[in-house]
Amino acid sequence: MKIIKLLYNKYILSLSICLVSSSIIFFIFSLLGNLNEEYLFNIIIKVSFLNSIQILMYVPAFIFLLSVILFIIFLRSKNEMIIVKSYVDTKILAIIFLPIVVS
Repeated sequence: MKIIKLLYNKYILSLSICLVSSSIIFFIFSLLGNLNEEYLFNIIIKVSFLNSIQILMYVPAFIFLLSVILFIIFLRSKNEMIIVKSYVDTKILAIIFLPIVVS
């Protein structure tokens, strides 16, 4: 049970890092695109924030793919993938990650 909890914690960490970094990047590019408008700076910041959220909602496959890649990098960095592979069967791993894939 500890291995499953570790895997979920690592995936949640990688997903949160991916979401935060992607939203910051999209916010910066949206801010640069909106700076030439004739609006107040507070309105430009709000519009840029909404644009970054809108882009994140349009590309969930991008977020999922980046989070899975980051998750694999986290597991390979400390050789945790080998430990998980030796203790947990692949069918059980597929059942464990089924809720992540479905959502």
